[in-house]
Amino acid sequence: MKFLDVFNEIDKGNYALTDEAVYSSIQNNDRLIPLYGGNKNHTSTDRMISVSAKTKKGTSIRIFSGEGIIISLDGSAGNMTYKRDEEFALNHHAGFITLRDSSTNIVNLEYFALFLQNFYKNISVSDGSKTLSLEQIYSEEFELPSYETQCTILSAWKKTKEKIDSLMKYVDCCNELLKKQLTVDYNNYQGKAVPISRCIDYMSGNSGLTEEFIYQKLQVNTDPYIVLSSSTEDRTLMGKIPMCTINDKPLKVFEGKNGLLVSRNGKAGTTRYLPSGKYTINDHAYILYVKDDSPYDIDLRWLALQYKSEFLQYSSNSDNGTWNMTGFFKQTKIDIPDIEEQNALIEIYERLTRFKKAFSTLDKAVSTLFEKQVS
Repeated sequence: MKFLDVFNEIDKGNYALTDEAVYSSIQNNDRLIPLYGGNKNHTSTDRMISVSAKTKKGTSIRIFSGEGIIISLDGSAGNMTYKRDEEFALNHHAGFITLRDSSTNIVNLEYFALFLQNFYKNISVSDGSKTLSLEQIYSEEFELPSYETQCTILSAWKKTKEKIDSLMKYVDCCNELLKKQLTVDYNNYQGKAVPISRCIDYMSGNSGLTEEFIYQKLQVNTDPYIVLSSSTEDRTLMGKIPMCTINDKPLKVFEGKNGLLVSRNGKAGTTRYLPSGKYTINDHAYILYVKDDSPYDIDLRWLALQYKSEFLQYSSNSDNGTWNMTGFFKQTKIDIPDIEEQNALIEIYERLTRFKKAFSTLDKAVSTLFEKQVS
């Protein structure tokens, strides 16, 4: 059968539901409801929006309710979540599926959301992020067992699904904690209100370090440098490059010490710790490092955790934000505890990271087994 044989047309969420519109709506001081988008799941969210909110274009938001399925159309495209008796809002990265009145004894919505999820994930298109168009959904055919069989299978699998959902709550909890600025109580300090420029310096990026330029240098057989651009993911963005000149200047390189990559554009002010290695960067990032003559012992992992909000404070609010390196170094002062106490904060972060990795590995294993059983 095809989608529109049994379902109504999908109601997409609101366009122009920007962060600015969401934050502005909270000032209305009335009832807040969850806001979902192209998420992997739509069971918990830290994004709430006023019921009287308007989009950036001045359109009142649509409030969804009743029995149906939220489907992600962008980002984690194809992921579906069954909903019943809940009010919520959607941005345009998600839509809401409802049954035709004539199909109540043909499709069990909860079964459909659970067992047809992989079908839609597999037909989504990857172009940076997964996308799924309404035309794709409407044109594809799928098979369903009888309504009675759907209900029987769903009942048998519900306990397993509940365990998976409980597991994901732990993962979500770890993610939320890792997003926050972690703190501990310090007793001994090396210095207080220390200008950060006294102990930290930076390397700016290489202008003109494009993918095309890197490709031209690939044939040079020398020990290469990892090319970094963004601190948002633990991966290289553009590959590796040997020592060379760029725009008639020597390539700026960073090696022999630990560093802290700070995004200059996009998710400006976000950081990524760099263990000792051989790196270079384009002009979308900076690398911070401890000065050789610093009178203070500083672990850059601690600096990124303890002063996370200060890094983000010097980011512009535009869609393609820019990190104000000059302002950060001119204005920021830090309190520096003993290195052992810095390590205490790092250990909290690493423990949460280990928990998250363990939970995620277990969730992936259970989900894989679940999908095999379903097939």
